[in-house]
Amino acid sequence: MQHKHILIVDDEAVIAEELSEFLDSFDYVCKTASSADEAEQCIEADPDITLVLTDMRMPGRDGAELIKDLQLRTDRSFEYVMISGHLDAEQDIAGIKGDDVKLMRKPIDIEDLMSFLEALSFA
Repeated sequence: MQHKHILIVDDEAVIAEELSEFLDSFDYVCKTASSADEAEQCIEADPDITLVLTDMRMPGRDGAELIKDLQLRTDRSFEYVMISGHLDAEQDIAGIKGDDVKLMRKPIDIEDLMSFLEALSFA
């Protein structure tokens, strides 16, 4: 899949902003959202978002629910990185795991994230 923009979703705004600034420094175009609802608004506003990095546990709809909803869309395709610091994260994403979902643990291993992104195709 050819990627253009990354959406970072985390209810802790400082985490999303810092990760966005870091990735921006490597010329990745990033947007941030602090909830699943805000993430969907960003996706509607920016047709170039194709990669979603989302925190697992957030108030309201969690990252798994966001991914499930986005996977139901027939008009767009996405790849996902689920970010979780919880030991039971594998169970949390069991119902959504597929080739388009990667699990990364908090704190994020920056080298692992950069290797993952470098393996993807960005326009």
